[in-house]
Amino acid sequence: MPQLYQLKSEVWLNRHDECYKNIITISPPPKDKSLKMITKLYNRERLSPFQERSPCCPQNNCMYVVMDPNDKCEMLCVDQLDVLFSYLLENNFTFNTDLTKMMFQSQVQIKNLIAFISK
Repeated sequence: MPQLYQLKSEVWLNRHDECYKNIITISPPPKDKSLKMITKLYNRERLSPFQERSPCCPQNNCMYVVMDPNDKCEMLCVDQLDVLFSYLLENNFTFNTDLTKMMFQSQVQIKNLIAFISK
């Protein structure tokens, strides 16, 4: 049975450089070997001291971040989607355009959704 993954963009504060980046996250946690090679588990930090976690709709404290396949020490940013898409296609992933379109048109919006992929 194919595993379905969700790719999203998320704002990340790089505390070392003091700059914000739009990074790519994946969920659920990758099981595929080729995805495990380019993902890292990070703690989701608050972007500001005024940002509170809500008990009403809790957000996971951890996230799997997509790393640059050519430099696994660097997070992949959304303006590098071509790098990620090439990697996914080379590793026989399929883009589920029907499901992605359906979610973009749905009243139930997934914030910052990029695409659904499967293998």
